[in-house]
Amino acid sequence: MIEPLDLAMPGAFAPRNKLGITDPSALATATADFTVLRLAELQTSPVRGGFDSSHLREIHHHLFQDLYDWAGDLRDIDAADLPASRLEKSLDNLFDRLARENHLKGYSPDEWARSTSAYVYDLGVLQPFLAGNEIALREFAAELARKNDIALQWEATADIGDMMTQLRQPEQAGNLRRIIMLAMDTSPGPQLPSRGNASEHGMERLLSLENSHL
Repeated sequence: MIEPLDLAMPGAFAPRNKLGITDPSALATATADFTVLRLAELQTSPVRGGFDSSHLREIHHHLFQDLYDWAGDLRDIDAADLPASRLEKSLDNLFDRLARENHLKGYSPDEWARSTSAYVYDLGVLQPFLAGNEIALREFAAELARKNDIALQWEATADIGDMMTQLRQPEQAGNLRRIIMLAMDTSPGPQLPSRGNASEHGMERLLSLENSHL
């Protein structure tokens, strides 16, 4: 079980982590280094799952296993106006709905972008994890895209942090669909891991912004 005191190092505003880093900016830099490598692994060997709560948790664990003992664990504290006691049920309801839609199979690009943005937004509102929600949700969306023969090329978007911004600002949630449409490639070729400086810088910025909301 995750206790509230596990969230932060004593006297700091950074999540308690395996590296013992207490400065949020330093943690964002370190997290970017590890996460870019883990994302590259998932581009070639995605997590296999049923696009349910367990699948999302496995993605989060893979991404943050180097940093947090609680990687892959659902939050055990109240957040996002949703008590922790209701989180798992809320996730199950959402993923049951996704399954009833056959994981968006056969949707047109416009329909797929609209539905995916709605699911990603709803998951972002639930905030399943103590930290790392946005990155895990981006990867979940990317794996859902692969299931539908679509590639999400996040580097094609104007700002890698835009997706997180939309999840944090409900009045701009409609822009999330635009971001996903910009990233969509409906005729993907072989996908190669993205390891460039631009991706690392963007990931570091996203992580720094997320840590500022903890």
